Amino acid sequence: MEWGECWLDPAPMPRELVADLKQRTGGVVPAWAPRLASVTWVVGANAVGIQERVAFMPLGLWDLIGFVVSQDNSCRYCYGITRTILKVLGYRDAQVDRIERDVHLAELPPAHEAALVFARKLSHANPRPVAADCDALERAGHDRAAVAEIACVAAFAGFSNRIATCFAIPPETFERFAVSPIGRLLRPIIARQMRGKRVPPVPPPSPNPDPFARLVAAVAGSPFARIVRDTVDQAMASPVLPRRTKLLMIAVIARALGCAYCEGEARAGLGVEGLDAGAIDEILTNLGSPKLDRRDELLVPFARETVRYQTVAIQRRTRELARELTTEEVIEAVGIAALANSIARLSVLLETC
Repeated sequence: MEWGECWLDPAPMPRELVADLKQRTGGVVPAWAPRLASVTWVVGANAVGIQERVAFMPLGLWDLIGFVVSQDNSCRYCYGITRTILKVLGYRDAQVDRIERDVHLAELPPAHEAALVFARKLSHANPRPVAADCDALERAGHDRAAVAEIACVAAFAGFSNRIATCFAIPPETFERFAVSPIGRLLRPIIARQMRGKRVPPVPPPSPNPDPFARLVAAVAGSPFARIVRDTVDQAMASPVLPRRTKLLMIAVIARALGCAYCEGEARAGLGVEGLDAGAIDEILTNLGSPKLDRRDELLVPFARETVRYQTVAIQRRTRELARELTTEEVIEAVGIAALANSIARLSVLLETC
């Protein structure tokens, strides 16, 4: 996987952010966190991939899904760390290689195999999963609540992939440590700490306001309902970028992914921001309009490029943004693009399941 140099310098992290991150991740502060620390909601959303708390789906699926999605998105950072985690958890190199080439050859239980096929299709979204794909998961033994959770893990793995790829986040030192002599000696202890945890179903967030209330309701009972609600709310409330800019980015990504629901939610918000339907249509069709300011002229086409990107190209485009925007604006822009890609993919639950 081609990978550039990270231009984001680590910054001091506020004590409360460190405490929150450690609570989310079981005491871990990943090396990427200080690089993103100036936009706290992005740090919290990016930590979702480490939490591994599920109510319905099989525990062993989390890291497998993260691996196949990171491969689909050509994310060197996430690919390396998830492959390392699989090795720590006892997967052989040859088996991981087979998962990478073709999950049907990987000697996995049929239910796991079906979940990975679904996760890869949801990540690629070309075409989007349809009802038959959800039905196949049910036939493999997953109930509807587990299907929703599998979709969440795949969608938010894509969030981390886009954050790591756009900024060319360097690999974690854990990759080297895990294969060192002391790392191999400690592997059973590390594996126990890394295994996911089953939690009881949780009540849905209340209140559950727009935007994206139906999407939150679709994963009710799972810890992901609160994750989706809080991430959307914190992202939209952040003062770094204007709300209108964020909604435009979400609308562009939703249109590219054929997600009528997310596009409709974004259009409703843009109406409140003063954009009429004709202006929104012009922007979504042309990725430009005289009604856009300079910042929007940069971020609207960038958002479109994050849907299905080439690694080197998207890393170059992100560096170009940093020449005209502040570091905080670029971090939030990448975070909004990553979030929009996640929820627009997750919305297949409203269409199919």
